[in-house]
Amino acid sequence: MTIASVHAADIGYQGTHILTHGALESLAKAFERKYGKQVFVKGGGCADGIAVVVKGQHEMGGLCCPLTEEKARKFNLIQYKVAVDIKAVMLHPKNRLSNLSLKQVSDIHNGRLTNWKQVGGPDKPIALVFRDHCRDMAEPVREALGIKGPVAKKAIIVKTDKEVVEYVEKFPGAIGIAPRVFAQEAKVKIISVDKIMPTPENTEKGLYPLTGDLYVITKSGPSGLTKTFIEFVLDKEGQAIIRKNFAGAK
Repeated sequence: MTIASVHAADIGYQGTHILTHGALESLAKAFERKYGKQVFVKGGGCADGIAVVVKGQHEMGGLCCPLTEEKARKFNLIQYKVAVDIKAVMLHPKNRLSNLSLKQVSDIHNGRLTNWKQVGGPDKPIALVFRDHCRDMAEPVREALGIKGPVAKKAIIVKTDKEVVEYVEKFPGAIGIAPRVFAQEAKVKIISVDKIMPTPENTEKGLYPLTGDLYVITKSGPSGLTKTFIEFVLDKEGQAIIRKNFAGAK
């Protein structure tokens, strides 16, 4: 969704659909109400967020995986942590399980567990659905689950979080991980990990283990309206909007 047309906007943002859908659209509306300035907002991926800033197409980009120091230095990019994404483990609603340990989730993704009976479920194969993205960056799910190379051999590899959610909705034996902001809108069962539910409160307390920082990036130091917008996102009013779907940045 575009908050303002690119020609009418005063400043622009494009990047990770997680942050776009979960907060940036609402933040842009709140910013316009407060300052009377329009922010163009468009979704995409981390690569889009980097490209639009490097090419000067927009003042801000959005990332769900952190920049390496080398890439930040090469393109003169600065990243600002604005939120913490909450990665939900999803099962089909017919699956009777309501909790898995982090080790079990890791073992499923690394191919060490392949049948639901191994974790207290029915004697049926586990259908792992996995979004493999940002291979050249520190992608948070791979990092948390200790995935060093390919995931389980029989995994269903998809390109978007939407596809992960759709597969889990359809197949009783499926398991997948997606941002909570998308999972909570779907017909899936969100389960606890180590008996901790994926909520903003549990994440801010450091209890929930599957998270990923979300960033807004700019080229060199921001100034003018861009600086004002980032400050707005990081202040009390902006963080209240962030906390509707994510954990806060501070």
